[in-house]
Amino acid sequence: MSVRRGMTLVEMLVATTLTLIIMGVIAQLFGILGNSISRSRASLITSAQLRAISHALRIDLAGATAPTVPPVAADADAGYLEIIEGSANDTSLGTSQLIGDCDDALLFTTSTLDRPYVGLFSGTSSIESRTAEVAWFCRPSSVTTAGMTLYDLYRRQLLVLDYVGAGAFASRSNRLAVASFGVLPAATFSVLQSYDLSLRVEGTEFLPNTLGDLTKRENRFAHNPAGTVSSGSFPYAGTAGNLSSGAAVLSGSRQGEEIVLRNVLAFDVRVFDPAAAIRAVSGNSVGLVPGDPGYAGATTPSPAGLGCYVDLGSGAASTTLTGSATTLSKLTRIYDTWSTHYECNGIDENNDTVVDGGTDGIDNNADGVVDDDAERDTRPPYSVPLRGIEIRIRCYEPSSREVRQVTVRHTFVPH
Repeated sequence: MSVRRGMTLVEMLVATTLTLIIMGVIAQLFGILGNSISRSRASLITSAQLRAISHALRIDLAGATAPTVPPVAADADAGYLEIIEGSANDTSLGTSQLIGDCDDALLFTTSTLDRPYVGLFSGTSSIESRTAEVAWFCRPSSVTTAGMTLYDLYRRQLLVLDYVGAGAFASRSNRLAVASFGVLPAATFSVLQSYDLSLRVEGTEFLPNTLGDLTKRENRFAHNPAGTVSSGSFPYAGTAGNLSSGAAVLSGSRQGEEIVLRNVLAFDVRVFDPAAAIRAVSGNSVGLVPGDPGYAGATTPSPAGLGCYVDLGSGAASTTLTGSATTLSKLTRIYDTWSTHYECNGIDENNDTVVDGGTDGIDNNADGVVDDDAERDTRPPYSVPLRGIEIRIRCYEPSSREVRQVTVRHTFVPH
C-alpha cells in the first residue's frame, strides 16, 4: 500500500485560495476598523473645535461693554453691540441642501478681567489691551461638497486703546498717516495687516478708537472705510459685503489667522423676543418653527406670544429709523445699540433741512412740544431693549460626513 507524503497541486491551490480569502477578509476588517477610528477621531476633533468656539463666543459675550438698551449716550464710553441679519435664512435657502443661514454678522466691544487681548503692532511687535472690538462673520471658502460651497467662520479682534504711545503713533499726537498705506478706502483695510487696532479715519490720518468713539457707527470695523462723515454717508451701514469681501480680512502672510472654523454650514444669529409666537409653516416638515424672515404663509397657533428666538425682521420689532427710503433699506434687519451722538453732531441726517431738530430747543414741527421724539434726526433701527441672543453654529465634517451643531445663548438681563 502506497503512503501519501505530500499535497497534490489541486490541494495546494485550494489552500492558497482559502488563505488569500481569509487575508482579504482580515484586511477589509482592518480597513473598516481604521476608517471607523478615523471618522471617530475626526468627529471628536470637530466636537472639540465647536466647544472651543462656543466657549470663546460665550467669553466675548460675557464681557460685552454696551448696555443693550438703545440709544446709548455718546459720552457713556460704553462701546456698542450690532447684529446684522442677512437676507438668507435656513428655510429660504431650501431643504434640498446642507447650507443654512451664513450671512449674519455679530459685532461688539468686549472687555476681559483675565488675560489681556494681544494684537500685532507695526507688523513685528505686539500690544495688549483689556478691551477689544470683535467681529464674528462668515466668508465662502474654496471647499465644496455636493456642489455646494462651504464657509469659513472668522473672528476679527481689534484692540481698543485711547493711547498706544509707541512706533508710528508716538508722533503727531498719537496719529498714523494714511498716506503711508496708499489711497483710501483700501488704506483702511491694508493698515489692519500691520496693526490689530480699532482705528478710524480722520482726514489723512488714522486715530485709535476709544469705547466712546465706537459708540458711533462710522468709527466701527468695516463700516466707513473712507472716513467720510456726512448726511450722504449716514447710516454708515456695516454690510455683508464689507465683512465678507477680501478687503475686510487678513491676507498675504497673515491669511487664515482669524479663521476659527472651516466647513461651516450655518452661522445663524437670533434675538430673543418675549412677545414672539411659535409659527407653523404649511408644507414644512420641521413642524413648529420660529418666525424667520421670508416665512410665507405662516400661521400663528394657539397659544400665541410664547416668546422665542427669532431672526431680525420677522416681527420682533418695527424699524423706526427716521430717514429716506435709501437710509431705511441700509438698516433693514440690523439691531444696533446706537448713539445719541447723532442728535448733536451738526449733521442733518434725515435731510429735513433742520439740523439736530431733537435737541435745538425749538418746536420745529409746531406740535406744542419742544424737542419731542418726532423731531429727532435718527432713531435706533429697533428701539427696544435686547433681552437675549442665540447663535447657532453648524458645520460639516468631510471624513465622517456628519453634521454637528452648537447653540450659544446669552442673556442681557438686567439691561
